[in-house]
Amino acid sequence: MSAMANESFKEDREMREEHHSGPGKYLLIWGALMVLTVVTVLTGRMHLPDWGLALALVIASVKGALVALYFMHLSEHKGANRLVFATSLLFVVLLLVFTLFDLGTRFRPTLPSGSTPIEFPVETQQSGGRYGGGLKAPDTHP
Repeated sequence: MSAMANESFKEDREMREEHHSGPGKYLLIWGALMVLTVVTVLTGRMHLPDWGLALALVIASVKGALVALYFMHLSEHKGANRLVFATSLLFVVLLLVFTLFDLGTRFRPTLPSGSTPIEFPVETQQSGGRYGGGLKAPDTHP
């Protein structure tokens, strides 16, 4: 048997012998998840153009980590399980940070030189249309 498998069997035996804590810890974690859900809903209704996405990703990551650590009992494990969890969190953070940096450093689209932007008339009317319609410009022809 390899050393890793031996360690895993030993850890499994120790966890069965230990008494798991009562429902208090789980109710506390559940309460924290509910508070974070309310914060997610409230911040989702706010207009946060610069930090909205980053805030939503942080809240979702914290909620996912709480579920993995306490409801999946990863906080009680030792050794290889913690290493795998930490490595996966590191890669998720790196992927999110690189994506957000890429989006944050892009230039806004600009018009080519010499062109003029199209301005829609102010008195546009909402058209019902067959598919829910878009905007309809007023008729200017006699």
